[in-house]
Amino acid sequence: MPVFFNEVWLKDMSAPVMKGVTDFLGKLREGVKPHNLPEDLKLLAGPWLSNEEAKVYFVFEIDDPTKTYEAFAERVADGLFLRRKLTLVQDWAGARSFSAYLNRKQDAVEIAS
Repeated sequence: MPVFFNEVWLKDMSAPVMKGVTDFLGKLREGVKPHNLPEDLKLLAGPWLSNEEAKVYFVFEIDDPTKTYEAFAERVADGLFLRRKLTLVQDWAGARSFSAYLNRKQDAVEIAS
């Protein structure tokens, strides 16, 4: 299943926002999802709070990340989140496989030269 690194910018770090964020993400850590998050979403790591800015990070897996739109938009409407950045990540075995592919491709170029 695809794995995503999620960066979520918070509205601010006021007491009401931090309570809402920690309640939402705390429940997600425990496997309790709101009605508008798909069943196949699984939190793998985090959440972590940034020391430098009003932002949280976490890693999750899901087949189709577009199915998280409604839950994210609801948190924006509630005044908790401002924006997010989802980054698809590859595990290390995938990186090694890609490296081998590039080396095979380079060998083929050298043989053809």
